[in-house]
Amino acid sequence: MAIARDTTVKNIKPLSGAVVRRFTAGATLSPGELFHLSSDGKCDPCNTANITNAAVTGVVLGNADLADGEVFDGVVFGPVNCLTGATPGAVVYATDTAGEPGETAGTKTCVAGYAESATVLFVRPFQTVFS
Repeated sequence: MAIARDTTVKNIKPLSGAVVRRFTAGATLSPGELFHLSSDGKCDPCNTANITNAAVTGVVLGNADLADGEVFDGVVFGPVNCLTGATPGAVVYATDTAGEPGETAGTKTCVAGYAESATVLFVRPFQTVFS
């Protein structure tokens, strides 16, 4: 099974030791997506095909999709249950598909963290984006 974002909202939750912060959505965001803090102070889905949205800030938490201007919580460091099919120990990257994680880098290499298990991402963003 290939790595993917868990789309079952009740499964997406921070685990013990996770650091959770509050943010404002700047675009549609879904629970479990990787998000980026934009220059306007709002958050958009990470997308490594677009250098301005490539750096990972964290993982979206919540019970439903968010619209521009809605406030949400996100895990910015530590373990969060948000994956399916991940390889334990593998590096997890932001990809060219907005908000989606992968075990291979997209157009720009941007690390989100690493897989602790098939379902748990340890969020540990590496903010420098390489060409």
